[in-house]
Amino acid sequence: MNSLPSRFQRITAFRNPLVKRLERLRTSKEARQEEGHVLVQGIKTLEELASKGHHRIRTIGITFDEHNLPIRSPALDIVANVRRQELEDEGSNRGSSIAAKASAATAAAAARSPQRRQEKIFQADQFVAMSRSLTTKILGTDSPSGEHEVWAEVAIPNYDHLFSIQDNTTTIDTTTTTTAAATPGFKARNSTQRSKEVSLPQSPCTDIQRLLVLDQILDPGNMGLIVRSAKAFSWDAAWHTPGTVDQYNNKVVRASRALCLDWPTKTGSWKELEKFVERKDLTLLVADMVPGWISDRAVSDAIPPSTSVQDNNDFNPYNLVWWNWPKSLPRTRVPERIALVMSSEHHGVKGKAGSFDKEDQGAKARLLSRAIRVSIPMNPDVESMNVAAAATAMMWELNRVIDEGKRGPSKLQVFDTSE
Repeated sequence: MNSLPSRFQRITAFRNPLVKRLERLRTSKEARQEEGHVLVQGIKTLEELASKGHHRIRTIGITFDEHNLPIRSPALDIVANVRRQELEDEGSNRGSSIAAKASAATAAAAARSPQRRQEKIFQADQFVAMSRSLTTKILGTDSPSGEHEVWAEVAIPNYDHLFSIQDNTTTIDTTTTTTAAATPGFKARNSTQRSKEVSLPQSPCTDIQRLLVLDQILDPGNMGLIVRSAKAFSWDAAWHTPGTVDQYNNKVVRASRALCLDWPTKTGSWKELEKFVERKDLTLLVADMVPGWISDRAVSDAIPPSTSVQDNNDFNPYNLVWWNWPKSLPRTRVPERIALVMSSEHHGVKGKAGSFDKEDQGAKARLLSRAIRVSIPMNPDVESMNVAAAATAMMWELNRVIDEGKRGPSKLQVFDTSE
């Protein structure tokens, strides 16, 4: 295929408003917050987002070079799909069967790609085509673009309803605050496309039972891996304390393979978190290093995996270690509704709240003082674990322990300072 459908807008100038806006969307957290959109790269990612049905796509772009024809996959899949839609729309408007006949011919082009794509899954407000150099300017050098690249500008789903602590009868506005017509570089190309934003569908999750609190996690690569693990283990949502990297940072999007768009997240203060966990009846757990007064009790020889812990004076390096356990909770099962705090390796959970607000500092101190502490025993030759690795192991093991508790009482490795 050597030509573009009429819906495609050709972009050739580096100073084009769309190029400037999308580059800012990649580099600026403020821009992403203002527009409620993020950039994603790759047709597989685009397919996955489109198939879920709750990601509105504003722009789909392809790399196109008129001196490097024919157009090949993955760009070809988008072009063939759009051309098919145009022919179907044209045939529908004329009330004839032309669309059905033409569709068979254009579908053959997509069939020549390595994988045939489902029909009519790529819906967007606008389609653009540009050179490889312009594509690289938008996506950045950290995301090498191919000669026939595909990328998209996707709306961030609205998750406000999940984090509301108001009464259920309160109406929550889920519409975006910007309109496409007022956005620089945006131009809908056909009459059936709407120029204003529509309400974004909400997350299918309706209740948060397992919340991951990420405290000052700074590295976007770690954040992306944490998101992938959390989604894999079906944790419901995340709470970011001030200072934590933006979940929609370009590097996080890549590291998580865009799963960050499917994981409900709120950035809020410790004061807000304190109210939220109380209202939602979540028990706060803090992932921490095994304190010296517990590790000193460890036996000199490792306990074989088959050996069961007889009492709290034994230390089993194959089980989670718990302390600061409240007397009001039985020691035979972990609460099902939990909020797990994971902090950066550098600052640790004992660091300041990332804010100079005294009330926020006080809220953090109160939460941490009554939180249950939990740790993964490690080889003493290892000082610490990477936060992404620790979060992955912790979420998996907590899932197992909680499920075990549902089937009957279990012996948890809980330590008291008085022992």
